[in-house]
Amino acid sequence: MQIAIVLGLVLVIFTAAAATVAWEDRRAARRAAVRRVARLARLGELDGRPSSTEPLSPREFDRLRRLHLDP
Repeated sequence: MQIAIVLGLVLVIFTAAAATVAWEDRRAARRAAVRRVARLARLGELDGRPSSTEPLSPREFDRLRRLHLDP
């Protein structure tokens, strides 16, 4: 009985750890994508979306430039 409780708790801890790692990986990927788009915007390039064929508007350029996190 006690071993089942311990194994259950270990399983819950591993599941929580795996969910946390997956969450942080997705968050890091989103932040990297935002930094990439902002870096392209700062250079005056297209925003990197495959469907985009138009250059950035000045308003979107300024918005993306403000999102840029690198110094």
